[in-house]
Amino acid sequence: MNRNMDNNTLQPEKKLNQSILKIRAWSFDYLLKPSTLGVLVLFGLLVVVLFLPPVIGMADDGSTAAIILGSNLYNLGELDPKETQAFFQKDWGIMEYFNDNGNTQITSQTPFLNAAKNLDIAYTWDWLFDIRFYGAVIALFYLIAMYFLFETVTYGKRSKWAYVIVGLGVIIFGDTAYSAWINSFYPQALSFILVIILGSSLILMGQEKLNDYLLLGCFFLSALLLCLLNQQYALLGLFLGILGINLKYVDKKKHYQRICVICGSLLILSSLAAFFIMPNGLTKLSTYHSMTRGVLMTANNPEQALEEFSINPQYAVLTGTSYYQAISPETMDSQEMETAFFSKVNPTGVAIYYLANPGQLYEMLNRSVDSSFNIRPAWLGNYEITQGDPPGTQTSFFTLWSYIKANYLPGNFGFITIWMGVLIGVYVRFFRKGIIEKNERNTLRFVGLMTWLFIGLWELYVAIITSGDTDTLGHLFIFSLTFDLISFVILGKFIHWLEKQLRKVDWEARKQAFKNRNKDKKKNQEQRGYRL
Repeated sequence: MNRNMDNNTLQPEKKLNQSILKIRAWSFDYLLKPSTLGVLVLFGLLVVVLFLPPVIGMADDGSTAAIILGSNLYNLGELDPKETQAFFQKDWGIMEYFNDNGNTQITSQTPFLNAAKNLDIAYTWDWLFDIRFYGAVIALFYLIAMYFLFETVTYGKRSKWAYVIVGLGVIIFGDTAYSAWINSFYPQALSFILVIILGSSLILMGQEKLNDYLLLGCFFLSALLLCLLNQQYALLGLFLGILGINLKYVDKKKHYQRICVICGSLLILSSLAAFFIMPNGLTKLSTYHSMTRGVLMTANNPEQALEEFSINPQYAVLTGTSYYQAISPETMDSQEMETAFFSKVNPTGVAIYYLANPGQLYEMLNRSVDSSFNIRPAWLGNYEITQGDPPGTQTSFFTLWSYIKANYLPGNFGFITIWMGVLIGVYVRFFRKGIIEKNERNTLRFVGLMTWLFIGLWELYVAIITSGDTDTLGHLFIFSLTFDLISFVILGKFIHWLEKQLRKVDWEARKQAFKNRNKDKKKNQEQRGYRL
């Protein structure tokens, strides 16, 4: 009787111990995994930076007005035009009636904004839009993208070095200069996520870490959303679509190959449609700067450069000027200026000019690389006006990487050329080996990195031909991001290599040798002292 009672009392305790062991095993397998732990740290940082007072975001420069109207939102007018660039604005109005404004713009960003707006209405019902709801939607996808990225560099390992690599990733991509974009209407935050997923999904497919169909879906969906984000991203869809079609060689399954061909073809068609249908976003301001802050500024003979565009050489007096300091607004908007200057400048003509003058192109590349290393524009503030900070104040919280990058990395294209050489030298052997062995998966690590490189260089070139050295908000952000992504992957590879080398060392033997050397040294010193 007593024995049965003892067994009955021990059973619940045994089950409890088994449950605790299972929870510990699950925690070790998932929560304490380097990638998951890194994402949890990033989640904590985002909560502190984006959602708790003082709330941090990006001030509005007016360039997102069409996107805001496209989601039936409007500026409450609490800040005057000068203050909107100096202070972050958290609250926006929600239109109660149908918006028939002709200046609206629908992009791949619109569904995310609409989802955030509906969440806000369901939660508050105050017809005020708190941008933190949009930040929460974007932050969710940001954390997924970062998990993918961390998985590419840790190879599923749990060594202390894997945690070191993920820690570096948190410092680089959790930097507030990046995360502050999440609390804004700028497309930078969404492009940040999409570009990360594009390259990471290819690398993970090569490593056979996650389900191929999941990664394939992530690749094509992120590529489509990127192309529909802006007309100047649209042509990237041609490259990404061709790449997607060629992914059919990764797996011999017929339905897998059909998915690659169909999705790749649809991506190419969508890219072309977006390029011709979406507004190009090029204004007189950007057209003016592509000449005065680009072609003319770097030309030895500005008059001759203007003649190549069939423009009167007298306009050489505008060399190096900005749109607002050159001529009066009335003159800039005149029919004469339109006919004699603006109508003769277009991105295609500027691109051909730079290809014919590589020296000027190289100088512009140097200028643009230097600008791109400043992840956030200096004139956009991060704090609300109610915080009492001076106009244009930017946060210094968790900004180590952006500070180092802006102040200490060599901001010139020569450095980028060397960096590209290191990248190709390290990874091209994997590509070559995959081709020789006819194992396409082995090529995907190189292909993923080269995809990032191509996107970055493409956006750098587009920035130069569309707006000279003045576009620090759009394309240069993408170049800066791809530089960080590739550098992070190379750094992760180096740390893993260093770990292997250190593992080969017999530390006990070295320790013993060091002790013996010290003993011999001491003995020699004693003998010398005895002789003296």
